[in-house]
Amino acid sequence: MEDYDDSEIGGVALRDLQAEEVRDSPDSSMTSISQASPSKRLPAVKSASASHTTFQFLRPTRRFKAKSSIPARLAPAEYARQCVLAARASRLNPFALHQDEHKLLRSKLCHLHVTVYLNIRNGILRLWIRNPNVSVSIEEAAGCAKDERWINLACFAWEWLVRKGYINHGCIDVPLGLKTTKGRRKESNRETIVIVGAGMAGLSCARQLTNVFQHYPNHAAPRIIVLEGRNRVGGRIYSHPLSSLRSNTLDEEQRPTAEMGAHIIVGFENGNPLDSIIRGQLALKYHSLRDVSTLYDVDGSAVDEKQDIMVEKLYNDILDRTGSYRTKPQLQKTAEGDKEMIESGRDALPDDDGFTISQYEEAAASGTIDLLLPTKSRRKGAGHKAPKSSNPAEGTTTSTASQIHLPAARAASSAGFALRPSTKPDESFDLDFMAVGKPTQTLGAVMDEGVKQYQKFLDLKPKAMRLLNWHFANLEYANATNVQKLSLSGWDQDIGNEFEGEHSQVVGGYQQLPRALWRYPDPLDVRTNKAVSQIHNFTDEKAKTKAVVVCEDGEIIEADKIVMTTPLGVLKSKSIHFEPQLPEWKSGAIQRLGFGLLNKVVLVFDTVFWDRDRDMFGLLSEPSYGRGVVQAGYEANRGKFYLVWNCVDTSGLPVLIALMAGDAAHETERTPDEEIVKEVMLRLRRCFRDKAVPDPLETIVTRWKSDRFARGTYSFVAPAALPGDYDVMAQRVGKLHFAGEATCGTHPATVHGAYLSGLRAASEVLDSIVGPIPTANPLVPSNSRSARSEHVDLTASKARADLTSIAPIPKPPTPAETQAADPPIKKRKTDEVLPSGTFTRPAKAPTTTAETAWETALWNHIYSVLGYPPPKPSKNGINPFLLYQKDHWNEIRDECDSAKQSATGKPNAKASRDEVRIRLGEKWRAETEEGKSKYTEETNRNKKVNDDALKQWEVDAKEWDRRTYEVKDEWIAKGNEFEEWVARWKAGGYQDVGLDGPAAVKNG
Repeated sequence: MEDYDDSEIGGVALRDLQAEEVRDSPDSSMTSISQASPSKRLPAVKSASASHTTFQFLRPTRRFKAKSSIPARLAPAEYARQCVLAARASRLNPFALHQDEHKLLRSKLCHLHVTVYLNIRNGILRLWIRNPNVSVSIEEAAGCAKDERWINLACFAWEWLVRKGYINHGCIDVPLGLKTTKGRRKESNRETIVIVGAGMAGLSCARQLTNVFQHYPNHAAPRIIVLEGRNRVGGRIYSHPLSSLRSNTLDEEQRPTAEMGAHIIVGFENGNPLDSIIRGQLALKYHSLRDVSTLYDVDGSAVDEKQDIMVEKLYNDILDRTGSYRTKPQLQKTAEGDKEMIESGRDALPDDDGFTISQYEEAAASGTIDLLLPTKSRRKGAGHKAPKSSNPAEGTTTSTASQIHLPAARAASSAGFALRPSTKPDESFDLDFMAVGKPTQTLGAVMDEGVKQYQKFLDLKPKAMRLLNWHFANLEYANATNVQKLSLSGWDQDIGNEFEGEHSQVVGGYQQLPRALWRYPDPLDVRTNKAVSQIHNFTDEKAKTKAVVVCEDGEIIEADKIVMTTPLGVLKSKSIHFEPQLPEWKSGAIQRLGFGLLNKVVLVFDTVFWDRDRDMFGLLSEPSYGRGVVQAGYEANRGKFYLVWNCVDTSGLPVLIALMAGDAAHETERTPDEEIVKEVMLRLRRCFRDKAVPDPLETIVTRWKSDRFARGTYSFVAPAALPGDYDVMAQRVGKLHFAGEATCGTHPATVHGAYLSGLRAASEVLDSIVGPIPTANPLVPSNSRSARSEHVDLTASKARADLTSIAPIPKPPTPAETQAADPPIKKRKTDEVLPSGTFTRPAKAPTTTAETAWETALWNHIYSVLGYPPPKPSKNGINPFLLYQKDHWNEIRDECDSAKQSATGKPNAKASRDEVRIRLGEKWRAETEEGKSKYTEETNRNKKVNDDALKQWEVDAKEWDRRTYEVKDEWIAKGNEFEEWVARWKAGGYQDVGLDGPAAVKNG
């Protein structure tokens, strides 16, 4: 791969990340190229040195100041709402401690102060989410405490969030923290950390370690070396440059590419860490995918909308009925705050009752509780909605998760199928004999049995079977394997962890993301063409001898820590020799988990002949044997070209990418390009027979199984896998740490999962080097007057106060002491201005007591003249089912109670809230359109009322904001210029010259 000129990296020369590069060779990228001439090789550019600045000028002593990061002009409830949303956007429960927080604080924090801690932690997250281009400083974090008594909590929360990668991660320039000891460790004593693999996990870990050690200036930053066997970074993210055409729609600095590997960002909302990087730090363009798609039958005809929806409902019903055999996750309860107080922006009682979290839990004897998982998303493949015939841009929702409460025959009938004459409506089928007592049973075997039993009730024609198996192929795409190789009990063990929002693709190439992690703000020491062959001497973490990494070219590197980020397929292949061997508990998990395969066929044309407005379309397949009604006959072919991506909007060229899933992915490894391209072109010409379909200008076929640095694409839960195997994969062995998507049990098989695993590994390495997070004792000082008047010094320390072991300084600053103002701290960018600028954090926060006092007097006057800013209007209900539920709750609850009493024989038995909700859902679905109209009409009215109220609020807010400037100018003109006002204030009293004349006020 061609090197880049890194000389401009110190600035924001991000266009270099998208610069033209010479394509990798077919062998190194595991692609094959046909019908395309090789691209012209560009001259090599020498890369700049990867060294980076280690020291910065130390900032002077600075005191923490409570409330300095809380906008004074933001209503408490609105501030609290933003904090809650920020926590959710960071994958954290805003109302409960994370398991790791719970473990660290359990014996140190009063249970009454959990609410205070959560308010502070959520406030710190708010600062990061609102501007991820600037690292959150410990000063800002302390400013999220509403009282100086809570500053130790703020310091702990900040360091925990930094170490775990919830804030200050990605492509940001983290300033060097304040030193608290003299000198610095000798450079010769620096640890060496070797990271094997420059994919997302490896780059994430390296970048996070580089960033986080900036917060520890007393500890020499370690040498971080990334070894990559390929001649490029990115691993299974590879945006292959296209050479046949130049794009006239992409920006000048972007290039047309096709994604050979990872392709999709599965929603930015609800905690995706890539949101802060892609949309926040890099501002990369992305294309939101529309999930409306057309399916084409084997003869090229478009599948009828009604048939499409009917069969998808049948498929979903079969899949959902396997859910009862799934291993239920064990949810671990942690300490919770007061939800009402957190939502209203209030802290807990000022005093504590002497009980820590652990003591309170033991006293309450809470034990374990069983929490029902709400219906969540599973890894089910590409989103698909059948297009309505009357409006091709619209889609029809096809979720049928709730139909499993009906007998199978009735569920099929409700989906629109005609039952066989011999079938009774209340007939169902039995899958227990296939699943119960068979821990290694596969999902595919049970689903095939479901199809077989449904065929007894329904006359499923070959076309319906082809449609049904298209959805099987979609499931195989999501899991990178034939469903016959998926564990019945654990295949969707990550259920409930998917992010929200539209799926997206990066315009100009997904590989811009790993390149940015490599190069910004300073280049990482990434050494390409450095394949690792052996790792030695790693098992004893406490041994003074170093671990050894041996490269294939003979180079030997000694390391204090090693982070393995190679794909699971490489570990399974045993191409890297470990001496001593990995322990059985680790090697067992490696062998039990599955590593799957997905391949692609890239086709570049000179013109678009497909539907330009659809991001994808599907192709049904014939069975490999039989007359089309035997389920097993579809296994081999159903994944062949099953989904075709339209990549015009992301590549800037007429590009289609056909997916090869399930067994078809493995067949691709053995089939010549010419045969594959010929077959897919035959299918396309059938589907678009009314168009002149040209031959492709350029074609690429991926073969990831043959890539010795991947050996496949992503992991899946195989039948022999045990619950917790993903967590076992993440556990370190002595000095050897592990990262990669196969070590992230909450988000496996994803780019963001790989990124998160790198953050986790970095946190583990950091803890092993600098030790655990220190906490002050007591964590919260007693509620005395002297304690409340103390200020906290950032640099005060005792044993090893890098960050959070804070000593108090006795007195607050006097007005005279504030004359020599502290040099300003680097401020974060101003928050996005809402309709009223006064609703946001000030662009420039006051840095002295005098400025604070002057601004307080100014705002007190503004409020006395104008009143407080108009509050944002609350929303009326816009969910018709919730309105229906409100009207019928008592009625349905009584009905469910009666049924419960009859079933149990207990006269006082009560139905659970979930049982009532389920029954309400059934009643709602059975309600006629006329019966539902009352509620849908009300929600439509509420939507209009909400919109009108919001528009009026925006007008009122803007007017209020405008008036604040007028009142400010009038107040200043009456003798309240800053210098005049401060002179009176420092003299011990001042004349607040208001609009109505002077009034003597004593400086209290």
